[in-house]
Amino acid sequence: MGILAASASICHFRISGSLPEGTSRDWIAEQLSKQGFQSIEQTSDELSIGWARLDDPDSGRFEHAGHCSRDQHICFSLRQDRRRIPAALYKRQVAHLSEQFLQNRPELKRVPKGDMEDIRERSRSLLMARTLPNPSIYDVDWDTEQNLIRFCSLNQKMIETFLGLFHQSFPSLRLTLYHPMARASQVVPEELQQGLQQANRAQTDSAIEQIDANRWLGNDFLHWLLYRTLNSDSRYAVRRPGPLLDNEPFLAYLDDRLLMIGGGQEGQQKIVVAGPQDSYGEVKAALRQGKLLEEATLHMLRDDESAWKMTLKGERFYFGSFRTPMIKPDSDPNDDPAAEAEAAFLTKVGAIEEGEQMFDSLLLEFLNRRLAVDWADELNKIQAWVQEN
Repeated sequence: MGILAASASICHFRISGSLPEGTSRDWIAEQLSKQGFQSIEQTSDELSIGWARLDDPDSGRFEHAGHCSRDQHICFSLRQDRRRIPAALYKRQVAHLSEQFLQNRPELKRVPKGDMEDIRERSRSLLMARTLPNPSIYDVDWDTEQNLIRFCSLNQKMIETFLGLFHQSFPSLRLTLYHPMARASQVVPEELQQGLQQANRAQTDSAIEQIDANRWLGNDFLHWLLYRTLNSDSRYAVRRPGPLLDNEPFLAYLDDRLLMIGGGQEGQQKIVVAGPQDSYGEVKAALRQGKLLEEATLHMLRDDESAWKMTLKGERFYFGSFRTPMIKPDSDPNDDPAAEAEAAFLTKVGAIEEGEQMFDSLLLEFLNRRLAVDWADELNKIQAWVQEN
């Protein structure tokens, strides 16, 4: 799903480095065009990857800044078209050409190795030419004011493809996954920074090590949210900057689906609890067995009509299936279609930013408690609740 869809899975990256002095939006459009998507529909090529326009995914040409610029945002898409040949069809084609080959050479009982390689290549080329490519499109929002990129995919291979192509287009910039510890460092106030660094179990700044060494952060956050869901009124307030007003109230709670992971005698075990829960008995039983809460459906509401929902993946703070309120800007038949498209994009991104602001406020609330001197007392309460039947 794209960024304008009702829901989209989003991972975040921080941008470091700088563009060449005097860089304009037209220059950025030119760089995107250099790695623009090229259609393979009229060819037999297997794969094509490149940037495409958000408003026209069939086009990889960014002729001017207006094709990718929306206020403070640079928006475009990563498009990948791939042809896939069914194995059974390929096998049948090879058998057909092999049979023809032997009919023309009755002295042979089997196709020689070198000729068989040619037959396999011909079969592949023939089928490729007759197979339509399957398109995959992943939207990108580059917020130039926040130095933040939202990429609409959680697939690790596509993330690696995106990072590689982005580096080719903008080699002076470096993207770093906005992992849980990086986000925590961004949201906590100065007086808690030292405590957070003491809790940081990574030895280097490597994003992979920061993620692996600090899995406790996502686990503790989700466990705390689960406890608060059943033992508080789930009321919080906006505490981070953004489009919402400071101290604006909202509700946040876990429900619908929870995934717990833990080791067993036969290897890693996964337990999924789905559907509305009353007492979370199954979840508590799994926690008592040493399972860790790795992901859960998080709801955030300002009122009955303004609701956000996501599958929060604790290991990396990925926002899976991130759903925002459906907000449609006022339109008029006489309005410019391009202006309407820009308004729709900015409205949708604004709703995403509101959800991110509430999430960061929720994370700040947790960190204020997690890094406090009396955290052990609250942890004891959580553990006692888990032990209850």
